[in-house]
Amino acid sequence: MYSKYGRLKVTGLAAAMLAILGLVACGSTETVVETVIVEKQVDVVQTVIVEKPVDVVQTVIVDKRVETVVTATAEAYGAGPGSRVFVQPQNAEAPKQRSGTLRVEVPRITGRFALTSSPFDGITSDNWGVMDPLIYADPAEIPKRGAFNPAISLVNGWTVDSEGRFIIFELRPGVEFHHGFGEMTAEDVAWSFNDALRDGNTNPRAGFVSEWMGEWEALGTYTVKMNVKENASLSPVWLLELSNTWRDTLTVTSKKANVENDPLASQVKIGTGPFQMDGGAVDDFVDLSAVSGPHYRKSASVDFVRLIAIPDAQVKVAAFKTGEIDIVNIPPQFINDAIDAVPGSRVQALGEGATLHLYPGGNFWQQEDIINNVTIYPREGLKADAEHPWIGDPFAAGCDPDNLFGSVPPAKPACESMENARLFRQALAMSIDRDAINEIIGLGLTPPAYTFTGFRPGDPEWKDEWKVEYDPDQARQIMTDLGYGSGFKMSAWVSSDTSSLPPDIAEAAIQFWVDELGFEVEVEATNYAGRRPTLIGRSIDILFHHHMNVGYADEPKGRLVSAGKGGANRGVELPNPILERTYWANLAEQNAAKRIENNIFLEDYMSYWMLNIPMVFQNALVAVSPRVKEWQPYTETFGNANSFETVVLEN
Repeated sequence: MYSKYGRLKVTGLAAAMLAILGLVACGSTETVVETVIVEKQVDVVQTVIVEKPVDVVQTVIVDKRVETVVTATAEAYGAGPGSRVFVQPQNAEAPKQRSGTLRVEVPRITGRFALTSSPFDGITSDNWGVMDPLIYADPAEIPKRGAFNPAISLVNGWTVDSEGRFIIFELRPGVEFHHGFGEMTAEDVAWSFNDALRDGNTNPRAGFVSEWMGEWEALGTYTVKMNVKENASLSPVWLLELSNTWRDTLTVTSKKANVENDPLASQVKIGTGPFQMDGGAVDDFVDLSAVSGPHYRKSASVDFVRLIAIPDAQVKVAAFKTGEIDIVNIPPQFINDAIDAVPGSRVQALGEGATLHLYPGGNFWQQEDIINNVTIYPREGLKADAEHPWIGDPFAAGCDPDNLFGSVPPAKPACESMENARLFRQALAMSIDRDAINEIIGLGLTPPAYTFTGFRPGDPEWKDEWKVEYDPDQARQIMTDLGYGSGFKMSAWVSSDTSSLPPDIAEAAIQFWVDELGFEVEVEATNYAGRRPTLIGRSIDILFHHHMNVGYADEPKGRLVSAGKGGANRGVELPNPILERTYWANLAEQNAAKRIENNIFLEDYMSYWMLNIPMVFQNALVAVSPRVKEWQPYTETFGNANSFETVVLEN
């Protein structure tokens, strides 16, 4: 779809998609996040004392063998202020077998391998089994999240302050760091999290939790205290944010290895997972080996794992067909062909799913960053001019911010800057045929999406007014009324190297702007790392492709459209009054029903102002070779491959 200079040719989406359709077979599936009841066998009695009950989640001890945990939202037992939890850790067990090398494709291997969660690289998180977060959740049927299980975690107990100002964690004793760096203690945990939260970190998750998470202190060998920042509130979903189910969760490493500048600590990650890192090269490979002896959480059933960086979709397909790779992320339009070519192979869905959007970068409307107590308006990317007609400025001459932020829709007509930009964004959204993208590009595996929050038709929260109808005639009329009836020249960024952001979906949507609106769109195919500084620095001023994980209905939503410290952003910052009613309110709100109410209002606001242009919903899909006899991945927010310790290979 690119010309020599990267500009989409006006060839027509139908022709492009029909060409793809001829290469692959059609399939259809749709997944829904539901309440899940998890029953698991345990070998010990759990003692759970909840002094202040949480809103929606209960833990029931049935007997010494079966524990039933009902997880209705993002919360879990013992999460609220005043609660206490303690669980006897499960005994480590030997693996079923241990043989063979598992070969896994990853889209990229970036960054340096030293330190803890500060570098932004895939091995920082627990996905690959090298680094462990504090809290682990049980596997569950995709896309459901498993119950948080302290019996298999680095943390076996905690006490939440009655005012929510701190949490004291009790660590599992006897957990060893890789490469002989000794037993994990509270000093290691405190150092790891404080290092991850320091200025200059590059992990987006650290930027998020730093909105509420303060300094960590070692109180004893196995006791560590996490303080909540002054003027902040303990996140109501802190269990999620410290668990393996959250992407790039902060993890624990050896203080000694890093503070003493051990040469090995600059070459590999020093973690506590079932695999240790033996070596690797950026954008090439990483080699892992199973730790010797039983692992405290789950002993690996393979001897080795080799992670191989393969960014190109066609190369991935070829490597899978020739048997060079066992688990590979393949775009929907190619995956059926790959599976058909390898008898006995299968498709595995990963993650809870995400919506894919085109974000109108530059709509930075927040004035004050209350977390850091600084004035941030106007941002560099806020260019509300003729060259950026999708950007509005609520503080421009003639605008009344109180009117714009008071209700949805505004009580009286909006000012010209804001209304014209809203209509421009709305016309862009209306000109995209989501059903066609799903059927021809996504092969029925990517149903249409309409919301920023992840609410979908059929959900209890759903409102029909959120649906964006495909209406190219009305879209053209809007553009004509705005003065763009003869077309417009613009740019759009589509990341070239991110498996969770399939470029073909975004390119298909952009092609509708070319075909239906007569626009000339130049696609910028920069890799994600190259463009990410403009997201963090709030200087991006073009439309771009990104996603939003669906999550649970009661999670505080809006983090990526606020000015929180560090981390990524979606090219949008909501005004302070809206954040106060939605995201910031939910950071302190302990009542799940009230958080859902706030999220519904957030969606009303995002949908009316069309601050994201939704396209489709997707689950990550990987092709799995017949060599992989067993594999039980857990549900991780964005669908990264994980849990390689559960893989059993054919003999």
